[in-house]
Amino acid sequence: MVRIINWIIIGLVVVGVVIYSILRRDYLNECFDELKKVSWPSREVAWNSAIVTIIFIVVFSLFLAVIDYLLNLAFIKLVG
Repeated sequence: MVRIINWIIIGLVVVGVVIYSILRRDYLNECFDELKKVSWPSREVAWNSAIVTIIFIVVFSLFLAVIDYLLNLAFIKLVG
């Protein structure tokens, strides 16, 4: 019985998505038209940006780890 209800729910969701897609077709077409106008970065620019982002995340994570360690030591000295 539960499996039947699950399949009915899945079917209703699929039907809802199809109906929504049909009703919003103009909006989706406009979105695709706008995406065609976007000037996408070259592969080199994208890679360089990704590398800079990864380096920043690693450095900032190390900074936060050091601050956490120092604060932990300070609280241990204060409390303990």
